[in-house]
Amino acid sequence: MTLRIGISARLLHEPPAGLGLPQKRLQFLESSMAHWIMAHGAIPLMMPFVDEASPQLVNRAPVAEMVELLDGLVLQGGIDICPETYGEALRHPDWAGDPIRDRYELALLRGFIEAGKPVLGVCRGAQLINVYFGGSLMQDIPSDCEGATLHQDTARYDRLMHDVSFEPDSLLATLYPAPLPHRITSIHHQCVNRLGDGLVVEARCPQDGVIEAIRHAGPGFVLGVQWHPEFHLNLDEALQGLLDSGPVMQAFLDAAWASADRPRTAATA
Repeated sequence: MTLRIGISARLLHEPPAGLGLPQKRLQFLESSMAHWIMAHGAIPLMMPFVDEASPQLVNRAPVAEMVELLDGLVLQGGIDICPETYGEALRHPDWAGDPIRDRYELALLRGFIEAGKPVLGVCRGAQLINVYFGGSLMQDIPSDCEGATLHQDTARYDRLMHDVSFEPDSLLATLYPAPLPHRITSIHHQCVNRLGDGLVVEARCPQDGVIEAIRHAGPGFVLGVQWHPEFHLNLDEALQGLLDSGPVMQAFLDAAWASADRPRTAATA
């Protein structure tokens, strides 16, 4: 059997006019995320957002049924998390985020955690995991962390890189035993501030101490990384030397096999 991995949808509430879909909310899956999962032999399936305020809605979103059909959840990156979602007041309109997407993804996250199925959060997804467990975020690293290194550069986007160091005895240190700092992509201006209940820090940026990865210390697999491992595939010359994305995905899929109530064949072992 092949693992079926659910991926949360990215939402586009007001599509550009040139797409020919005026007044239609779009939901989409970024292709490199799908490729990262498929490269390891699993099937990526986007979990549809259902607007429960829509007059066309007949039934509530069947989160429990979708969770039952799938073997794990990957939370995509994207727009900021709304400060009100973690109980803070918005300090700047540019950081308002998307509370609709917050509610949608928190419901998915809750469903998979309660079912004991693994969760992997990428960038925004790592931040959402922290919020789910009662933590908070820095709304803007340059404003909240004096002297911080650059973590986001709109002009360079996925060409901005910095080092990351793994905490001793962490899962990531086990997956990547080389002791030297590793290079990763950085596309975020927000990060973990107050750590959520039951979470442990897995990685930091050595230049400023910004938290770059977190993990739930309880049973099961719940891991969030602040960088974009899916962007580390098929690297061009400018991006050579970035952290191998394979071990993180394989650890997540191994956890999915461990929790799946289905046979694992020799081809997928």
